[in-house]
Amino acid sequence: MPDSIAIFWDFTQLHETLLTAANNGNPYRVTPTIDQPEVVDINCLLSYADEVGRVVLNRLYADWRPFSSYAEVLGEAPVELIQLFPNNMGQTSVSRQLTADVTAHLQSADRADTVVIIGGGSEYRQLRQIVREQGVKLVGIGVESVTDAFWIESCDDFKFYDQLGCARLYTGPLDDVSLDSERARALLTAAMSQLVRYYGTEWIQQVRIKPAIIRQDPDFDEGLIGYEAFSHFLRDQSDLLERRHREGEQEPEYRLIDGPTEAASPADRVRNSEHLATYYLRVAGQQGIRMPDPVIMWEGIDVYASFLADNITFHSFSEIDQECLRLLREDFPTLSMTEVKKVRQVLFKCFLFRPSVDDTIGFHEEIKDLADIEDRYFELMLARIGNNLDEPLDYTALSLALTGNPDQADRLEALDTEEE
Repeated sequence: MPDSIAIFWDFTQLHETLLTAANNGNPYRVTPTIDQPEVVDINCLLSYADEVGRVVLNRLYADWRPFSSYAEVLGEAPVELIQLFPNNMGQTSVSRQLTADVTAHLQSADRADTVVIIGGGSEYRQLRQIVREQGVKLVGIGVESVTDAFWIESCDDFKFYDQLGCARLYTGPLDDVSLDSERARALLTAAMSQLVRYYGTEWIQQVRIKPAIIRQDPDFDEGLIGYEAFSHFLRDQSDLLERRHREGEQEPEYRLIDGPTEAASPADRVRNSEHLATYYLRVAGQQGIRMPDPVIMWEGIDVYASFLADNITFHSFSEIDQECLRLLREDFPTLSMTEVKKVRQVLFKCFLFRPSVDDTIGFHEEIKDLADIEDRYFELMLARIGNNLDEPLDYTALSLALTGNPDQADRLEALDTEEE
């Protein structure tokens, strides 16, 4: 019988390293708000895995929002997609989740004989000891010339992407798929216009400008376009901005030379709401709320409402998670337990559950139906997000952040007004 293999893909890193290699070694970083081209030859890598052994686990990790170009090939592939969102610093830590999942797999009764890491780098070197302690072989797959040498040496065997016969599917210009100067200037102009309208003054303190840009594009980084500091970026936009630094003031101020831009088009407002939704989720993360995907959260609330309607009690939160995962996987077959636990942890902060009675977990008596659960959820998020913003809430964006759909905006506004 061929060896059994478990495959773990750091998909973002593989995509980035292929584009880095294509860019003569200049580091490339995925920006979640910019759609990415199809770069990775997924079918080639899947074929190689089938030749090596019997695949018992095949899991890909990324923030999948910019990777819609891979939808067709991944939709037909026998793989599990793990969605990871950026933290409050705007960074998506694939390595931590992937390493934890490898460790958990190695401790399972049906662990594989070989673990394959696709797209890894130096941050995975600790896996060498973890895997070898279990008597399991470690194989790496990466891109020649840009993969960390220490990681290559850490593996029992290492294969280079090109040597497997895999193609580099994208050969177009990188300017189309990354932050460039023109896009950065457009973000700056839009941010300044918003700040002028909000504060009612044309002169805006420097400290307020970058947060306004990040609310549009959470992954904005002036370093991607060659600036060591945001202040350097601002100073270089002398055709857009006028600068002054009044005596006694710590921060300089800027104003648009041509004044604020006209009102945004409907399409722009939709895009702004989507960017704001991402920003609101980052604010929630800063306040200790680790959110799953908004659609999963909203569907998860329906599942908990079904527990309530059927008067079901559980003996442990683990039992709740297992049943919730079973029901949600009817609609989301690749859903991970991590996302399900996040649903429960958010609802726990909503004070839905009563203290244990007869070693069981149930709902507080005042929680009667689905609307009560939704209201508790909305009230929690209005407090954690709304109370930590300088600007008024955009309820359409908040609805997108909490449910994946803008249709709860009026309800959120009504609840917020009641609280005031």
